[in-house]
Order: sequence, then C-alpha cells, then structure tokens
Amino acid sequence: MSEREKKISAERRSSQRVELISNVTYSVVMPSYQTGLIRDISEGGLCLMLPQPLASGTILNVEFDLHGEQSEHIKALVRVVWQKQEADKFQTGVKFLV
Repeated sequence: MSEREKKISAERRSSQRVELISNVTYSVVMPSYQTGLIRDISEGGLCLMLPQPLASGTILNVEFDLHGEQSEHIKALVRVVWQKQEADKFQTGVKFLV
C-alpha cells in the first residue's frame, strides 16, 4: 500500500488501529424464534416453560402480551438464571436485563 493509500485509509477511520494478537471467544447471535409459555411474571423476571434446555447465562429476546385494562406488547432482553426439567418441558427462570 502506498503512503497516499495509507493516508486516505487512515482518514476514513474514526480511531487508530493497534495490532493485537489474542484468542477470542464468541457466539453467533441470530434470531431463531421458538415458542413457549409464561408460567408467572414478577418485577425481576419470568418463569417460562420451554421445549429445550438452555445453559445458565444464555441471553434471550422475549416478546409477549400483558393482558388487562390496557394491554401492552412487551419486548425484553432476559438472562437464563436457572432451569429444571418437568416431563418433556423445561421450567426456566429468567431475569430481565436493563
């Protein structure tokens, strides 16, 4: 790369790059929607009945409707904090993330 090309490339970046050689752990986050049931809800989280096991710490996007005088569609980010198998379902406690 010529000096001119380096200068043009550097001008397009908002910050300087620094070489770093290191191991990295990653996971692919892709929407792959499944369905389950809400067993109960509190200010801190939900108890879900899900068809598959999930590791503690797994982050989920959840969407559900709160029914009542003023129905509301809720979209939330939650973290799995515990899970217990019940027959062919998995009772799953999740905590709301801010």
